[in-house]
Amino acid sequence: MKNLYCVVFLGFFLFAGAGNCLAELTAEELLQVLIEKGIVTEDDIIKIRQGRIKEIKKEQKPSLNEKEFVVKSARKPMTCNFKGRVQPRYTHIENGDLNEVTHQNAFDDSEFDGFSMRRVRLRWYGDVTERWKYHVQLSVDGDHNEDNLDPATPDYELKKQDIGVKLQDAYFVYKAHPLINIRVGQFKSRFSPSYTTAGPQLPLCERALVIDKLARKREIGISLESPRKGEWDGRTQGAKIHDAPFFYAIGLYNGNSFNRMRNDNENFMVSGMFLWRPSPHLVLGTSYAYDQTGYDYETTVLGRAEEVDGYYAYPIAHHKVANNLQLWDFNCAFDWKPVHLQFEYITQDGNKSKRQYGYGIQAQIDLTDNFQLTARYDEFDPNVDVDNTLDSRWYTVGYNWFIHGQDIKWQLNYSFRKEMHGEDIDNDILVTHFQVLF
Repeated sequence: MKNLYCVVFLGFFLFAGAGNCLAELTAEELLQVLIEKGIVTEDDIIKIRQGRIKEIKKEQKPSLNEKEFVVKSARKPMTCNFKGRVQPRYTHIENGDLNEVTHQNAFDDSEFDGFSMRRVRLRWYGDVTERWKYHVQLSVDGDHNEDNLDPATPDYELKKQDIGVKLQDAYFVYKAHPLINIRVGQFKSRFSPSYTTAGPQLPLCERALVIDKLARKREIGISLESPRKGEWDGRTQGAKIHDAPFFYAIGLYNGNSFNRMRNDNENFMVSGMFLWRPSPHLVLGTSYAYDQTGYDYETTVLGRAEEVDGYYAYPIAHHKVANNLQLWDFNCAFDWKPVHLQFEYITQDGNKSKRQYGYGIQAQIDLTDNFQLTARYDEFDPNVDVDNTLDSRWYTVGYNWFIHGQDIKWQLNYSFRKEMHGEDIDNDILVTHFQVLF
């Protein structure tokens, strides 16, 4: 019976970690029951917490009457968890000639100058069995009627993804091996570390400009990847860090964005992502994606739509696949409290389009446990062969006030938006919002 207590406590911790909606006793309450039954002593508990399990010796206790008490671990039951997020926002934009500049998304357009609901998210997730997990997320963001957006403006299709009622995620994960997870469904494609960072924990109100413009986003497909436990780096204040030395992911996707229930051009997007942590303070990574696009309603074509037979379409020859895109992502992050730094560069080139590139450098400084200063430099060029006011340099400063951790926080950002070429346009923007998680 030498290993009796190992069995007892292994079973106990497994039982305590099973579905939160089924648990009747807290961990501390169950410990008290074990002490009262004479199964363990308070000294044994101290040794368990200190990792000194081998030092525990079984002692004969008369109160047990030679009976043995063992807490057995059961098969992990099915669980269902529900969480939500609300982000009411106020935006003020200097309304110059906004038709000649780069927008980040629908929420920095002049129609959203004022109050809006930036993000309302509802998600359900949990375990089906020990090896199977599921995740479903819905969004109700901004103006529910996307018809208020002008189809003739650049990035019309990209902006439509920002507003309305949408299915964001719907996928399951199968733990095939300790080193391999299989993810299937609609989810964030494994390409950009910044984009896969959890939205509620972003240190600025929006991601870097190049992420919104060029990164591969949510897609329907399959990904083989190593298990991930936590965030990539310290940009997510208070979050657990994924401290494994490597992370890899190889994915196959439809490549025509999310909420398109079929592959409409008979081609696929493939991507690979690799991160290396050579030290506890540094992460280096690179990603590659090959995508084929070209239909008139796809989202990767920048520029103005043209009116054809009473509706707007992007000029694509014969409605056939016209662009073989290759994308590279290079990124790194450095953390040495209280300073956190991140850098990400993305370039995209295609046989039917000009090369585009952009990068973001951002930093956070923890002044206290609940107050943080933030800053970022964004550069984006949608066509390296043309110099115009769409070539952007943005300087953003702000703060995060963690009123109750990430569950209740107040973010404020101010962006000085400069055009790399030509006359500066009045398009600086103030953004502030509260976040409440429940």
